[in-house]
Amino acid sequence: MESRLFALITILFMLSIIILQYFEIKRVNNTIKLIEKVKNTLYEVAEKITKASSEDETYMLMLEAAINLIPNASKGSIVLLEGDNLFHFRTIKGYSDELKKLTLKKEEVYLYSINNFSETAIIKNPNKFDEDIVNSEKIDRMKSYEALDIFSTISSPIYIDDKLIGFINVDCSTKGKNFTNEDIELMNYVKNELQLALKNFFIQNKLKFMANFDELTGLYNRRYFKQFFVRELLKIKKYKNEVCLALIDLDDFKYINDTYGHNMGDKTLKLFSDVLRENIRKTDIYARMSGDEFVLLFTDCSKDKAIDRLENIRKALFKRKLGNITLSFSYGVCQIDPYEDLTPDDIFGAADKEMYRDKNNKANRT
Repeated sequence: MESRLFALITILFMLSIIILQYFEIKRVNNTIKLIEKVKNTLYEVAEKITKASSEDETYMLMLEAAINLIPNASKGSIVLLEGDNLFHFRTIKGYSDELKKLTLKKEEVYLYSINNFSETAIIKNPNKFDEDIVNSEKIDRMKSYEALDIFSTISSPIYIDDKLIGFINVDCSTKGKNFTNEDIELMNYVKNELQLALKNFFIQNKLKFMANFDELTGLYNRRYFKQFFVRELLKIKKYKNEVCLALIDLDDFKYINDTYGHNMGDKTLKLFSDVLRENIRKTDIYARMSGDEFVLLFTDCSKDKAIDRLENIRKALFKRKLGNITLSFSYGVCQIDPYEDLTPDDIFGAADKEMYRDKNNKANRT
């Protein structure tokens, strides 16, 4: 009898071990599948981020990846620290766009209150926390946007080169569900990978900017405009568009540099660039060629109209004095004849001659 009982106990013990091993194997397999899913998703997201056309697209890719990968997450937001030293809802998922109108002081941010943005944390009762530290007006607005219709949040700081740029929240809107410490570990892994992808995006954007834009003025540079103009010239010849190219040279720029210093020269170039931005149509293209020389391409525009626009720009610049310095410029315009076989150098040369004619004939200026 005892031997039978011992055998039964042994069998039950073995069965329990087998069952435990089964569930452990199943748990390990699920973990492996999750790891593979995370790796594959993050790889795909990183690839998409390298091809993203804007920061907003990049942030949305990051947020969607985090929501998809963190169990029980259904909503979320990326909140960035802007120049006004306030946190702005830059990207949201699952909420009204009205939420983007809200800003938060750092004292109103959960991560600041508990760890000064040092690590990821779980907010187990977001409604209660917000009511405790956020002013009542903002609370009412958040409720109207259904931004407090959540039961748990994981909040994680975003750093680029050890500089805090904001934080990412993923929210659970299912009652009775809460995030766990395992979710924190997963969030940290996901966030770290996404931070690297975001940093690469910033680096690529900076390289693109340096390749196509003038660092001082923010205008297109000579390289970009030359490439653009070659393509545009083919369109002009094909579609017979009315287009004018204008060259601009700031007057007495060497005198300004020699008399007031290169810092004042830089301010002059920046001011003139601002005047161009304010007075040029979106359909027109303009760039800094070199030094104090700029180029404009007026689309759907005759030479007479181009001259009128340049005169208006000159009047606008005259009103924007830099200290006691009154600024002006000389210009030359070449209307591109689509029926002539002109090269870019021919067109630039024609505009250049008119510009120096204008510079040497100051008496004809208004």
